[in-house]
Amino acid sequence: MKKIIFYLSLILFVSPLFAADEKSGRFFEDQPDVTDDHQIHFNYLLAADSKDREMDINGKMEEILLELNKVMLKATANHKKGDGVARKYKFDYRADGKLDITFIRMDMKHKELHKWANDDIIPFLNNIKGQRNIKKHYYNFADFSNVDGGEAGVGYGTTYLKNNSNGSDKRKMLVTLHELHHSNGGGYDCVSGISNGHYKDQNKSLQLTQGTKLGPTYAHKKNDCPQLQDSVFLTPTSKTPYDPYEVNCLFKLGKFTNKKFMKVINKMKKNPEKKIKGNTRFGSSCRYRDWDRAKGGFYIWGVEENIADTLK
Repeated sequence: MKKIIFYLSLILFVSPLFAADEKSGRFFEDQPDVTDDHQIHFNYLLAADSKDREMDINGKMEEILLELNKVMLKATANHKKGDGVARKYKFDYRADGKLDITFIRMDMKHKELHKWANDDIIPFLNNIKGQRNIKKHYYNFADFSNVDGGEAGVGYGTTYLKNNSNGSDKRKMLVTLHELHHSNGGGYDCVSGISNGHYKDQNKSLQLTQGTKLGPTYAHKKNDCPQLQDSVFLTPTSKTPYDPYEVNCLFKLGKFTNKKFMKVINKMKKNPEKKIKGNTRFGSSCRYRDWDRAKGGFYIWGVEENIADTLK
């Protein structure tokens, strides 16, 4: 009886919020795509008890993200080791030319979310909201606090708008720039100066730390190591593109045979049924990983077999 009363009280608490979420210009589902190319889809995401600041419909999210792509165009064009092409991220747009932003309200209160909230957010987006298109990255502006300003891996990422480090629009943009590196697989350990996904020297004022410029993660000319310049999520698309989903999730490396990559692959091949830990990686984590099946091996959503068994 106590459980029934608890769930009824929760419904009574949440339902008015859900009803109030219905607002002009707001979309609750990913809108029809204008292209079947790889692209980044954005969500304005709230916990069950979060205040709606309407950033998806008042223009604030779009303003920050469009500014982010202006920064990318400048940084890529000026990169000394790049190919001289100005590039930006491929964003998901609606047919009317506006950025496609989905409103998401979760079924958990803020205090109920995991210490690292993406551990609850990502399964909710994949399993409940159906956001699982492998040609998309799903990126959230979450209007609540968390231990970090942002967190991302291949497929999914989040900027926590109410984290103390994200007080200004510029900080929100810089954190998102940083996390988009991670959603694109980096920083790869085969890039000079990178360890465990980040620069060893955190004083570098670069996008993979806290700046606007791009370092060797963008372009480095090591043929056996991915460079952000070639990600399929940048436009214009490189002549030698890579898909971070294939590299970091499926471990289809192709030409990326750097010894730091092969060390991880050989470890997995040696004993594919052994429990493979979260730090068994050479870049950012694959956020399509299905931890409910990960008693041994490496499983991801949408793929039945253990990925470690498929390695040649």
